Amino acid sequence: MKLNLSKNKIIKVEGPAFVNVLEGRIYVLGRELTPKDSTVVPRSKVMIFKAVENSILELKLGEGGSFEEFDEILIPSEWKLSAEKILNFNKPIKILVLGDVDCGKSTFCTFLANESFSHGYKTAIIDNDLGQSDIGPPTTIGLGFVNNYITLLSEIPLQDAFFVGSNSPRNFIDRVIIGARKMLDKALKNSCEIIIVNTSGWIAGIGARTLKISLILSLNPNVIVAIQRAGELEHILKPIQNLNMFNIIRMPPIRSIKVRSKSERKLIRESAYMKYLMKSKVRIFSLDKVGLLYSILGSGFPLSKKDLKSFESLLGIPLIYGESSPDSLLLVLSSPIEDEDRISLIDFLKKKTGKETVILLSRGFERGVLAGLYNGEGSFIGLGIIKEINFNRRTIEISTPVRGEIKLIAIGSLKLSGDGKELGKLPPWIL
Repeated sequence: MKLNLSKNKIIKVEGPAFVNVLEGRIYVLGRELTPKDSTVVPRSKVMIFKAVENSILELKLGEGGSFEEFDEILIPSEWKLSAEKILNFNKPIKILVLGDVDCGKSTFCTFLANESFSHGYKTAIIDNDLGQSDIGPPTTIGLGFVNNYITLLSEIPLQDAFFVGSNSPRNFIDRVIIGARKMLDKALKNSCEIIIVNTSGWIAGIGARTLKISLILSLNPNVIVAIQRAGELEHILKPIQNLNMFNIIRMPPIRSIKVRSKSERKLIRESAYMKYLMKSKVRIFSLDKVGLLYSILGSGFPLSKKDLKSFESLLGIPLIYGESSPDSLLLVLSSPIEDEDRISLIDFLKKKTGKETVILLSRGFERGVLAGLYNGEGSFIGLGIIKEINFNRRTIEISTPVRGEIKLIAIGSLKLSGDGKELGKLPPWIL
């Protein structure tokens, strides 16, 4: 459909939708669209467009897409004033953006990135939202450099990423802190003047407090942007609000923001997995030539046939592999057992061996586990799904679109189907 917008008229478009400018000029999050410019609004995303002058748009709505016209400004005036204030600080500027789910964190990051780019500053975005990653695949912390005006963070090319292996920071706070710090260091090394760190919407509870305070203390941002509706971030801000090194800017969320359900968020992730893994092929690696990160397997010494037989006799269960290290014991069973029996056997073996960690796996448990892949320089190069571990041949099969050298396989805490469906979560260090 064709849509006529008079000057200063505003429309809110909810995806999936395609917007093409036929005549006039349209403003969206600090970017100006002119004739022949177009943008896509993804499913469950919302964009606010303002006519700079009388304009005509071509609007195509997908299933579930919609639009609404407004006469008033939906983006808070505080955002523009805050952006001007932030960009006047001495460079480099590190900005940490905090807020609850669906408060407009990504939208503000997009707006600020465009404002920064318009001033000619070298700008980086660190996407710290594992479950709704815009830069890099889900379960990673992505780093991108802004080289043009954008309407979505996903338009920013990926420069580097850190694999956390979960769609939630819960239970993985240490990895999130390490990953965010590594991405920040790379941005600084590349002489970025404006570094914007987007974060997850996990803000309530001791775990969330630990994560957000740890991010603040580790990244040491010049500016903390707190987007809140009714003081929901104050329990995080109050401990550090009197410290001179932090400039805290509180601002309201964007109006008419799209609130996404858990199922919508899951569908977005699964769509990203499917798109990423579409051209995967199975590759086979020797366990003696690749390292396994976040894994007990591969960190110890294989049990001899004699020792394996001793554990078989002790447990009364056939075993196909075993491995021991100073603090752990890993045994692979030939067939599945009940969870209750597994827990009892683990407690028994801890007392018997004195090991802090005992893991009992059943043959085939590894199938579908998400993995992060790294090259010999320790750089993240992509994702894969474990297909099989052959303990006799000491090989691991990975389905992945990655074609380059792989020297390190980081074990994730999600299971995926071949087409990217999330099958379940796993605790850390489960393999």
